[in-house]
Order: sequence, then C-alpha cells, then structure tokens
Amino acid sequence: MNKLNVYYHPSSLEHKGFPGFAERPARLKKLTAIFNEMSLPVIQPNGATEAMLHRAHTPEYVAHVKSIGEKGLIRATAANITSNHVQWYTRVSKGSYKAATDAAGAVCQAVEDTLSGKCNRAFCAVRPPGHHAGPERGEGFCLFNNVAVGALHALESGAQRVAIIDFDRHHGNGTQDIVEKGGGGKILFVSSYQDGCKYNRNDTEGRISPEVLTVPLPENSGFTTVEALFRQQVIPALYEFKPDIILISAGFDMHKSDPLTNLKLESKDYETLTGMIVDAANNLCQGRVVSALEGGYELKALESCVRHHLTALNR
Repeated sequence: MNKLNVYYHPSSLEHKGFPGFAERPARLKKLTAIFNEMSLPVIQPNGATEAMLHRAHTPEYVAHVKSIGEKGLIRATAANITSNHVQWYTRVSKGSYKAATDAAGAVCQAVEDTLSGKCNRAFCAVRPPGHHAGPERGEGFCLFNNVAVGALHALESGAQRVAIIDFDRHHGNGTQDIVEKGGGGKILFVSSYQDGCKYNRNDTEGRISPEVLTVPLPENSGFTTVEALFRQQVIPALYEFKPDIILISAGFDMHKSDPLTNLKLESKDYETLTGMIVDAANNLCQGRVVSALEGGYELKALESCVRHHLTALNR
C-alpha cells in the first residue's frame, strides 16, 4: 500500500481561462516536478461520469457547461459572458468540460483508493478548481465542485460520514450550498477564509448548523491566528463528527505573496496546518485524507506551499 498517491490528468492543461487571469495552466506545470522529486506515484484518473456529477449538480447545469465548450471560440465567448449559470470570468473553453470531468473524477478515484486501502492519503492536482461551484452555477474559476462530488461519491462507496476541510483564502460557498442541499447530515463542511471573501449570506458566521462551520480569518492574519482557530474550532469539530474520511479543499492563496490575499501565511505553515488534519485523521479514520487543489496563484509560492503540504500528507 502506498502512503500517498497523486492524481493528475494532462487534460487539466487544456482548460483555458481568459488571458491574464490568475488561474492558468502554469499552476499545474509548476507542480509536476515536485511529484517526481518526492518519488510519488502519479495516477491518471478516469473522468467523472454524468451520474457522479449529478449528485452535486443539476443535469441542466452539467449539460449547459458541456454545450458552451462545444461551440466555436466566438460563440462560446458570447455564451460565457451572457450565461446565467456561469460567472463571466469563469471561462468555459473547448477543453474545459473534459478537464472539469477529469478533475472531479480524480477526487472520486482518490476516494475509492483511499477507502479500499490502496493508499492512506491522496493529493489531486486538478484544475479547474471547484469549491465555488454550486448545484447550478459556476463561479470563481470553478465549474464542477470536485470535493463535493468526491464527498458524495464517498457516501456511495460505503463511508457513513465525510468531513470536508476548506482552508482556501475564499469561502467555499458552492460546497456549502451542495452540502446543505444534498449532504443528508452525513457531510461536515468546515471552511476557513479571509473574512468576507465569497461569504455573502445573511446567516451569522460560525456554527451555522450541525453540518456547517465557518471560520472567518481577520484581514492581515498570520499563522498564529489560523493555528489557534483550527485548534479551538476545526479540530474539535472533527473529533465530534468522527468521519470515515477527510477531504481537503486545499487553497494556497493565504500565502503572503499571493496576489489575491490579505493574509500572511508562510509556505512552511501549510505543513503544520496539514499535519494537524493528518493527526486527526490518524486518530479518527485510519489516516484517510484526500486533498484537492483549489486556489494559489503566485507560482513560486504555490510550488513551495504544495511541497510542504505533500510532506505532511506523506508522513
């Protein structure tokens, strides 16, 4: 049994955002050398089926994303900008549907392999990212919600309880919508994020329900604040919930050099943060952790952060 598997499909490079946007193929090109450097097995996953996607997204939305990608460049761009279901800057290009289904499929396959004992932990190097995609809307660079699709697949694969920990700079608003709609009380969603980022609800923040815990981070927070909130709120929530597997929406845009953040984390902080989750998994669910890439847009910082993240997952 491998301790840590990596799941990566080259189709992720064929998803093209608008020129100059922060979410771009170069993000994953930076990471592949790390997998070789650390001698990690890299598995090319199968794409998610429509049935898998429909657990999290409406059939109409899935078909809508597919249809935009099948248009020519000019018609697709026009459809993108005028779509009621895809935020204008969350571009759907010719290769986007394939990349997005392979990204969701990577998390599903990682979940299967982790539950069956083929590995203890997994890292899914995927794009487009997923945690802003809701049941019938893509936004924030996200088309299909990779982690939510994976969590629902875990329940179909025998898990009784699944925890999702989202530590991106932005709130995983799409994941929360899917968990509240279709989690059936069997998914715990915990999201830490820079206060106000993608959180536009009227609900008070905090323990919104037994299934949702939001952990806003004050602007300009460093790791001391993040670590304290995780030890005080996030880790106890995991022990209370007792999941069979933990999924991570791993956003590395809390790093101090990221162009989209006002938080102040260092690369090494992600090793400590990930290690806290791994320690909980070792005590609660036989070490089962599946991580999927979300944000992180400064390429050197992303590379360094992911290296620290993988080190903790591989210990």
